[in-house]
Amino acid sequence: MIEITLNAGEKFPVAATARYFVVRSVGDKIALSVRNMGDVELQNSDVIDLGIVNDISLVNKSTIAQVIKFQLSPFKIDVGAAKNSIKSIDEVVEVHFDEAFTVGSVTQQGLWDVAVLSAVTNTHKPRVECLAGVATKLFSAGTRKSNRINIRGDQFNGVSLGGSNLVTDASGGFLDVGMVDYMDTSGELWAFNNGASNVYVDVLELV
Repeated sequence: MIEITLNAGEKFPVAATARYFVVRSVGDKIALSVRNMGDVELQNSDVIDLGIVNDISLVNKSTIAQVIKFQLSPFKIDVGAAKNSIKSIDEVVEVHFDEAFTVGSVTQQGLWDVAVLSAVTNTHKPRVECLAGVATKLFSAGTRKSNRINIRGDQFNGVSLGGSNLVTDASGGFLDVGMVDYMDTSGELWAFNNGASNVYVDVLELV
């Protein structure tokens, strides 16, 4: 069994080395996060069939430190209230798509084939260098438009997102290394880098 203490707002990556994620005990507002899919708050005795998903994280959405005890098992396990009610990952994680998306077919690997609606112009902005320990503006407010933002896999850490320079690491929005997000907005967007090294964020306007 694995025991982890998560600080307020902390996101902790977990290597899904087995098929079943078994919650033995969990604090308040700890969620299982699946990259490019979404989050689900965990309850005591949850047993989740991860299927082919192997990139997961635990997120503490509360304002204080919380503890979770869990195990990863290759076999089905009945735990208390979860007896005969093992959940698959696609049953518990809600997938949210922005209106800039259309959803196509499911690939043979079981992943969504997602296409972005056509844009008249695609304008690359210079890579935005987010200095360590401060908030950096990714783009300014203006006419409503879609923006594609991503952090390449060679960067050191993700950034927290918000609508002003007051964004902190405790803010709700987060863009992790290797992730891509699409935003349809007329507002400005800031990124706070809580890491020890500068991080580059790529911005593409879809107008």
